[in-house]
Amino acid sequence: MQYPIHTAAELGEAVLAVRKALGLRQDDTASAAGVGHVFLRDVERGKPTAQIGRILRVLDELGIKIYLDIPEDVLLKNNIVQKIPSAASTRSIAPMSPIVNKNRQLEVVLNNQVIGVLKEVSDIWEFDYSPEWLQDPRSFDLSPAIGRYQQQHLDGSTMRPVQWYFDNLLPEEGMRALLSKEMNVPKADAFGLLAVLGQESAGSLVLRVAGAQPLAQGSKPLALDQLSERIKRLPRASLSSEAPKRMSLAGAQHKMVVFFDKETGDLAEPLPGSASSHILKPDSQAEAYPHSVVNEAFTMKLAARLRLPVPEVHMIYAPEPVYIIDRFDRFRTEHEVEWQRKHVLDACQLLSLSSGNKYNDANVETLRELSDMCRSKASTKLLLYRWLVFNTLVGNSDAHLKNLSFLVTGDGIALAPFYDLLSTSVYVTPLYADSQAIWPREPLHPPIPGASVFDEVSKDKMLAAGEAIGIGVPAAKRILEEMVGRFESHADALIEEFLQGRHVHPASRAPSGMQQGSEAQMLRAIRYVVIATMVQKLR
Repeated sequence: MQYPIHTAAELGEAVLAVRKALGLRQDDTASAAGVGHVFLRDVERGKPTAQIGRILRVLDELGIKIYLDIPEDVLLKNNIVQKIPSAASTRSIAPMSPIVNKNRQLEVVLNNQVIGVLKEVSDIWEFDYSPEWLQDPRSFDLSPAIGRYQQQHLDGSTMRPVQWYFDNLLPEEGMRALLSKEMNVPKADAFGLLAVLGQESAGSLVLRVAGAQPLAQGSKPLALDQLSERIKRLPRASLSSEAPKRMSLAGAQHKMVVFFDKETGDLAEPLPGSASSHILKPDSQAEAYPHSVVNEAFTMKLAARLRLPVPEVHMIYAPEPVYIIDRFDRFRTEHEVEWQRKHVLDACQLLSLSSGNKYNDANVETLRELSDMCRSKASTKLLLYRWLVFNTLVGNSDAHLKNLSFLVTGDGIALAPFYDLLSTSVYVTPLYADSQAIWPREPLHPPIPGASVFDEVSKDKMLAAGEAIGIGVPAAKRILEEMVGRFESHADALIEEFLQGRHVHPASRAPSGMQQGSEAQMLRAIRYVVIATMVQKLR
């Protein structure tokens, strides 16, 4: 069971109650934990020793909550629930619902067709394909690790491909914590979060309670004033806190699903029964990452000019800057009103990895493995090499496995357009990191043979990376020299367009002069500090 901890006193109450329920002496517990007897005594008394109280106050101010997960058998001893006031206290915020291990299940739906059932029994997950899906000639595997070669897929105690696959549909880090708080579902309860957020997940799948009534379709207009108010409430409330539809998009950034009319600039939110067509992101709320909207818009548009397949992106001001990207996992014919979903896997799902491995397993050998899983192996290797070279030149150190996706059909697996491209390295230059600046000693993700930081990159090492992916040296050299030779001129032309405001939709509000100046400074730092450095290293 999980109980919220807000203060040092509540933490002390819980530690004391559980220790006594287990029949443990205070000095024995301290010794086993490797802490002093006085320290444990002060913890149990609720004193802010060792900064515990201060840490909890900082976390509470940021809206970050800590929950103690107390085993059921311990709870039954001496009725200790009654001895933990925080477990039964009444607050202005509704108490978090405990995780209850019981039989739970959700239907998994693709474009109104039930393809299977997701189950959880005592924290073990299971996915069963529906007989109708197995017999459908257009069907495909949910993922390579959850294939149609068997109807039932049951996780083990250590290898959990079903849980990892579905957990990868959920937001990460602070975004998951915020949505957990709003939905009154413990952050650790991935199944519970999928139950309330599964109407709009990353890719094709809708997760719903079996027998649920059809949901209303259509859209609700979203005025720029409304959007602006929601942005101002970040990070206390999510962008979708007032939306008619809750979403479960993977990633750590604040975002929301919308419809965007490229002609008029109008925004709308999908009703629960409709699939969205675009994803919207405001500037990052982290002080260390300013102007992320213009950074990502510029980087994505630059990628398009360097012949990387990327979705179309847009930028508006509400007057806060907003980044909007077309969803590559959506489609509709000219005669259809409703958008349909394409099945897509990120690289973690394709390789049956948990999201916690998105950095550790990101390397050139993994890029080759991913390419070999696609139906067009050779062309995929070339595209992934372009992606690797581009990220190195623009200073994107956040190119992890959840930032690569693959489209899945009955014909096989194909690399999806690239997304989440931005210059992260600019934030560790002296302009933004001041005395903490480490550029160009920033770690590379993924690393290349012989180089783990940007400063160690060279032309020979980048060519070796191409070989490791499975590309011959002549082809790798041709791609590298072409991209390096065109990079600065394309960046210069694009920056000029941004300075003239040609990247902003005509329906946008006018940004402030200070905003424009700060964004221009950002673009120049990317160009003359990051790009200039890396072009010189790879020339």
